[in-house]
Amino acid sequence: MPYRYALMAAYWFAVAATVLFSVLYGWHSWQRYKKTGVDRLMLTTSLVAASVHMDLDREASGLRFLAQRLAATHALGHLARTRRLLRAYQKVSPEVASVELIAPSGQVLVSTAVPAGRPLPDFEKDPGLWPSLHRALQRPGLHIHRPMHGPLVGYWVIGFSDTITGPHGHVRFLLTAPIRFRHFEAVFMHLPLSSGLAVGILRNDDYMEARAPVPRTGLRALLAQRQTGILAQTWRRHPRAARGVFSGWVSADREYRYGVFVRITGYPLVAFADVPRALWVAQWWRRQAEIPLIFLIAALLFSGYAYRQVQALAVRWENEAARRAELLRNLVMHDPLTGLLNRKGLFTALRRAMARSERDGRLLAVGFLDIDDFKGVNDRYGHAAGDTVLKTLARRLEGSLRGTDHVARLGGDEFVLLIEGLRRKADLAPIVTQVKAALDAPISTGRAEIPVRASLGVAFYPLDALDADSLIARADRAMYAAKRRATDDREGWMRLYDPDLPAHPDPGPAARPPPKA
Repeated sequence: MPYRYALMAAYWFAVAATVLFSVLYGWHSWQRYKKTGVDRLMLTTSLVAASVHMDLDREASGLRFLAQRLAATHALGHLARTRRLLRAYQKVSPEVASVELIAPSGQVLVSTAVPAGRPLPDFEKDPGLWPSLHRALQRPGLHIHRPMHGPLVGYWVIGFSDTITGPHGHVRFLLTAPIRFRHFEAVFMHLPLSSGLAVGILRNDDYMEARAPVPRTGLRALLAQRQTGILAQTWRRHPRAARGVFSGWVSADREYRYGVFVRITGYPLVAFADVPRALWVAQWWRRQAEIPLIFLIAALLFSGYAYRQVQALAVRWENEAARRAELLRNLVMHDPLTGLLNRKGLFTALRRAMARSERDGRLLAVGFLDIDDFKGVNDRYGHAAGDTVLKTLARRLEGSLRGTDHVARLGGDEFVLLIEGLRRKADLAPIVTQVKAALDAPISTGRAEIPVRASLGVAFYPLDALDADSLIARADRAMYAAKRRATDDREGWMRLYDPDLPAHPDPGPAARPPPKA
């Protein structure tokens, strides 16, 4: 097929270009979508950090004011008045779970969570709480403690404390106002959080301060243990970073997530927001890749179908070319009227038959057959009838010979028979008998029954000649001798070559050498 390989190269180039474009488009669109997603996360995280910062500043201002009031009064000498002051503070600050006044020894002096007259606990005996309180007593100022369950209330709170000192800087007592954990969740609820998004606050010691929503592992598992996921690792690698991006395995959710963090100024806290990678991939697929990919797949399928059609056309073209080549070979090697071997095909087949005869040590009989008075048939019945006679004789001759034998038409009414594999001359007799029986039956042309007489001359290879031209010429000589028989066939319609036979008066076209192939 013309341009077949150019079309194949163009198709595979188009396929490779389509695949490469798909990969580049997917990579570029994913990077662009991820950058946009990171920008949205950064905006959300900044809102979280700003909201928490404002909330903590408000709590810190109230706690400092309360601490100053207590420092200005003799709080320990008037515990009832101190209790009323603490209750008043808690009343105006509903997010505060309780307010306690704790002595440097760890003994709770006043608590709004414990009714008056009830014994107050000693936090020094609480190993889970005292280390954090002890550090706050040693370093005066505001402190945010790790979330804890209780101990004076029955739910999760976030410790918030301020140290009250005397005139000479010695610690007088510790004022604590733990904030309800649900308060931070309420702050997060007012933010525009999308599906799958998680936001929270992480301490600089890798403990979670707050998170929404609560992961599948539960609140206790989240708050009671140090975080070891990608956010904590990134935070430890960049402790002074004001903001940053992270991606990896998040321990709280036990899944791979993308996220960002923003430091909350003035507090040992960092706000973060993250989303599952699977959610981002699904959203990217629906918004950026699905429609283009469907189009590309359709284009590939269509181009594949077109390529298959081109391949089918190529196969058809090759088959047609092979058929035409075979037809041309047949036209070169075969007679167009009868389909038998022509002169060129005869000499090709004869030389191969001679080679096989020499290899196998057998005789090859070359018979030259001519129709008697064929000119009279054409004159009497017409040339169309003559063609019918030739085609019928060709079929009969092929049918009377064996599958290993050949029949050729030299031209006009002259035929040549190649009979191979004879052990001796007598083996030719039954074959000639079949040929004679095929020739004796009249030939019907539709208008008349035409009787046919033929003469046959035979020469043997290698007994009578050693080359193809001589074999044909001597078989023709024997056929000429057979034509001289009497009308009653007493001398026989077939003659074998004999050197004593009279020479052919006109060698004719049969005795001429074949054209060069």
